[in-house]
Amino acid sequence: MLYPIAFTQRMAYEKEHKDLLNLSNQNLKEVPKSILKNLKLRELNLSNNQLTELPDFITELKYLEVLNLRGNNFTNVPELLLQFKYLKTLSLSENQFKIIPETLKALTNLKEFDFGANPLVEFPQWIDTLYALKDLGIFNLKLKQVPEVVTRIKYLEVLSLDGNQLESLPENFANLRYLKELWAADNCFEYLPENFGKLHQLEKINFGNGQLKCLPESIGELRRLDWLSVDENKLQELPSTIGLLHSLTFLDISYNKITSFPSSFFRLHRESLEIWFNGNLYTEETKVLLKNAFPGIDEDDLEEEDPESEEYKHLEDTFGTGLNNSGASELDAIGSETSSGFSTLALFIGGIIFLGIIVFFTVVLRKKDPIIEAHNEAVEAYNEVVTSYEQHRDNILKNNKTILVYTNDTTLLEAYISPNIDVYKNPYAPSYNNIQSKTDALIELLNDKSLGYQVVLDNGRVRLIQGYFYDSVFPPGTMKKYRLLADYKMSDKEKGHKKKNIAKYPYMESIKKTDTVFNTEGAVLSHEELVNRKMNSGIHRLMAPLIDLDNEEYHFYFSPYDNNYSKQEFLEAIEDFKVMFLKEHKKRDLGRLQEIAIKIN
Repeated sequence: MLYPIAFTQRMAYEKEHKDLLNLSNQNLKEVPKSILKNLKLRELNLSNNQLTELPDFITELKYLEVLNLRGNNFTNVPELLLQFKYLKTLSLSENQFKIIPETLKALTNLKEFDFGANPLVEFPQWIDTLYALKDLGIFNLKLKQVPEVVTRIKYLEVLSLDGNQLESLPENFANLRYLKELWAADNCFEYLPENFGKLHQLEKINFGNGQLKCLPESIGELRRLDWLSVDENKLQELPSTIGLLHSLTFLDISYNKITSFPSSFFRLHRESLEIWFNGNLYTEETKVLLKNAFPGIDEDDLEEEDPESEEYKHLEDTFGTGLNNSGASELDAIGSETSSGFSTLALFIGGIIFLGIIVFFTVVLRKKDPIIEAHNEAVEAYNEVVTSYEQHRDNILKNNKTILVYTNDTTLLEAYISPNIDVYKNPYAPSYNNIQSKTDALIELLNDKSLGYQVVLDNGRVRLIQGYFYDSVFPPGTMKKYRLLADYKMSDKEKGHKKKNIAKYPYMESIKKTDTVFNTEGAVLSHEELVNRKMNSGIHRLMAPLIDLDNEEYHFYFSPYDNNYSKQEFLEAIEDFKVMFLKEHKKRDLGRLQEIAIKIN
């Protein structure tokens, strides 16, 4: 039954969550004013309609966080989008946009942004100024290379590059060190940079339907990788480090040219691993190994499905013989076919013997490459230490699952834990040397209880070290300390002062490339300072402008410096902290207490 649009819209209100309205796939040519029934709407889905513009009244949805305009007929990005200051997700894909205007960088809370499948004439070179951006969709844009600006999006976690014309990834692609998901199917990659393994946070990768000839050995460093698809490429083998991917739960290597596997492949956690094998050129020996390793494997998955297969050639030969020797008798034709059969058998046996000789010389007699061997040993050692480190860290998190923060920031705050270590990486040294450096740093962390773990607070624009966790026992009477951080938009006076300092001191030249609008300041307060309610020099520096509680762009974060405190002690510290600042302000309170779950970085 077909329902009138108005009735369908009413059904959407009734069925969906009260803060979400789904009006997708309704052939709408204009946005109905009925969307204003809920002025507290958080999510609005207008995808797959026939919209060409947005009405002015839509700006009354002041709390909108998610707006989906995908699959419409927009030619210009609506300027009124700038009024949605809480917008976190914006989808502009599959429209007719030629330009993504720079004015959109005012959407400073934007975390998810896609504008793929548009006829863009230029890529937005300002996109790295969206400091909160974590998910970027730039698929089907006919890109031949990854724009440099993309590699400068510091906290990017998800990147969709599907359906472009990319031939390679740049060396500095490894700068995206927080990247968790990379979707890059339907491109023209033949090789990946060797430093691809530096993307240690990667969990999901899709390079399906491409031109890949091999995967880099460094892929074994992606210890968090659980989903890998490289189907329909030109891979002839897998890297020797493939067996180090202990987190892998899905692997698609179908429709390549793979004949055999490295020995490490059979060390994968096969019990929890789903693998798609079909459409390769496996040798008989490899088929036997796979059947033994994967008892439930389908026989058909091990058969060739390739234009170069013997079955394909046989069909070609069959049709070809019908055009030759047309004057020969039927008996001659039968004799010719019999002779051809014997020749084929002889060639087949000879091929098996020749292949056996090659395998003997390459596998049995050939010496191992010392560089690859050193790399593998370094990765093995690193993974062993990482296992110990993760157990150590998880034990600490059992007793420290959250961090308490007293703040005036009402945005969705996130907290992460990471080892408090510095690792120097030499770009000119072999990769296994750098892996060894990481191993040594983690060993030092495990042996030195004073190093601890950083607790980083993410407010969507900047990450702040908010405290430290230690696994050592604090002696009685250990001083309790608290960290106070402020993240704020500088006044014109402060910006002028900063500009003069940059001009005066050459070593501050690098600051020109960083954020010159916002600033962060911090201080560590002792318990005694709080009890006495006196501000030391560190606090005076923090209050470079005094905390302006009426300024919505001034956020402060007050929390314990380390984990030798009780919740009650922190609540008492908050009362002392408030009195210190309420001397300057008439407000009764400064902010609210937030208990934030700690995630693993």
